[in-house]
Amino acid sequence: MITTKEVKIKIPQVYTSEYIEKELAQMGLDILSWAIVDFDENYYTLNLSIVNE
Repeated sequence: MITTKEVKIKIPQVYTSEYIEKELAQMGLDILSWAIVDFDENYYTLNLSIVNE
């Protein structure tokens, strides 16, 4: 089953997709796709598509 989830990650000094991929890998989720949907002074809000077993 595929579901969606929103998570927040800290905004880095220099933005790279590799940084975001690394942060998401540390969460241990099976992620199909991600998108930045919002941000504030300190955090990005990401919408994730996740495969659940």
